[in-house]
Amino acid sequence: MKTAIFILFMIFIISTVPVSADLFGDMYQKIPVYNQNANKVPGVINTLLGNEEMQVIIDLNDGTKLEVKAVTEDAKIIQFMKVGPKIPSGKGDCNKDSAITSLDALCALRMSVGKMPEDQNLDVDNDVKVSSSDATKILQGAVKLSSEVNPTILVKTNENTVRNIMGTQKPVDAFLDAMDKKDIVIEGKGIVKSIVLSIGPTVLKIARSLGVGT
Repeated sequence: MKTAIFILFMIFIISTVPVSADLFGDMYQKIPVYNQNANKVPGVINTLLGNEEMQVIIDLNDGTKLEVKAVTEDAKIIQFMKVGPKIPSGKGDCNKDSAITSLDALCALRMSVGKMPEDQNLDVDNDVKVSSSDATKILQGAVKLSSEVNPTILVKTNENTVRNIMGTQKPVDAFLDAMDKKDIVIEGKGIVKSIVLSIGPTVLKIARSLGVGT
């Protein structure tokens, strides 16, 4: 139930934008529309939502990723921004193979516990030491994830799925189908690292109350 608002948010934002080359821009311009309709959500769900920090990762067709951070307060989106891994140019490459990989993160971790001599090239947070924090940032950079997000909810999908939902007359149905096919994966983050969330009639009822997919 707590994640129902977020799922609705995804359906609403994706399904009410025109198809263009700029997915992020399309979603961003609809934030005010979503916020104006947020008060239509039943109060009990509004209360359960609390404050959420959401991370949305979209695999784009050009091989890159679009990563978005969305923060909610009382069911409204108060922050919606494009984020990405930030490792200073020329840093983080332990084995000098011109790529940031998990092996570089392992190097930083070994340096942090004294198993390897420190190399300031692995000090990516510029605090004049190589620590586990550097190892974490390098690993996030290796898998193209941002260190700017500490999500309570994580969503993974791809560009084709988003565009399909945009183009259909029944976005709620398309969203549910994509979840069934694992083209959209929603996970709760916290003590349980990866819980794939399910949605049911309640979400559909809420979606229809906002006029999404009807």
